[in-house]
Amino acid sequence: MKVAVLSNIFKEYSNKEVENDLFKVGNLVHEALKKNNHDVEFFDVNEQTFGKLSRANVDIAFNVCERFNGNSFHEPHVAAMLELLDIPYTGSGPLSLALCMNKARVKEIMMHHGIPTPKWQIFYSRNKKLDPDLHFPLIVKPSRMDNSIGISSDAIVRNEKELQSRVGFINRVYNQPALVEEYIRGRDLDVGVLGNGSNLISLPIMEVSFKNLTPDPMRIFSYEAKWDEKSELYKNADYRQPDDIPKYVESKIKRVAAELYRLLDVRDYGRVDIRLSENNIPYVLEMNPNPGISCDCSTPMAAQSIGLEYHEMIQKILDCAIERHNLREKLGPLIEAQQKAEETSYS
Repeated sequence: MKVAVLSNIFKEYSNKEVENDLFKVGNLVHEALKKNNHDVEFFDVNEQTFGKLSRANVDIAFNVCERFNGNSFHEPHVAAMLELLDIPYTGSGPLSLALCMNKARVKEIMMHHGIPTPKWQIFYSRNKKLDPDLHFPLIVKPSRMDNSIGISSDAIVRNEKELQSRVGFINRVYNQPALVEEYIRGRDLDVGVLGNGSNLISLPIMEVSFKNLTPDPMRIFSYEAKWDEKSELYKNADYRQPDDIPKYVESKIKRVAAELYRLLDVRDYGRVDIRLSENNIPYVLEMNPNPGISCDCSTPMAAQSIGLEYHEMIQKILDCAIERHNLREKLGPLIEAQQKAEETSYS
């Protein structure tokens, strides 16, 4: 099967650590698909990609592109381009990608459907009055950024002065509204989801832990913890599979993740970020369609814990897209040949 991998080669950086990881993911997916005996072509997504793809005669695209000309706001347009070219592809469509980029809209949907999420308010200006229903401490984030950009230890504010300062920073630096949430004391959990429809599964829960640091109830999984290799947070941040969450709470967490995945029409794979409160209420922070799938991300680690090696997880995602696009009949001989080649390579 001929598979196009859509990713980026960055010549200029706005967030170098993030963009290096995005390029790494493109290479990892490319190599995994080759290991699965596919005919694979890598596409650096830019202004020429539309023409190149229209002539490439690929069977399906594996879309891990999160930037266009360095801009994450254009991620939905890459999926839209594939729609215009009538090329089947992995992952979520342009509407879901655009919706999930706007954290406030997602929270409105969650509130409507009774999915727990921290109390929140949008600030277009530092001078806006705080809703009396919100209580300090609060956490202040960009409302439309990904990869924890704009979320540092300074994001937690404890009074009006700190709130105004941080909101002004977000408005000015990121040129977008600030999302202000009540800070939930508790645990950071990731729930990966694979599949579509009745074949959807929630992967084992992964918890962010800081192995050699003194416990701190105000610690967050910040940009530094995710990306800054020089920081102590990064050096000590890790994922683990928690074994102390009650079964009924675990079941609720997975059920909530699957419900939100379906509500937002996320496809093939996704990740839900949750803050589990001290009284075991799972507050959803956000949904990540087409989430990070480098080897040290939580979704591949969770998949590996149920026996899916990295190249097998990539094949699983591809298979989900093949089924969703009803390609089994069209590509039947190619898929059969592919399966035989896989069986031979494993024997």
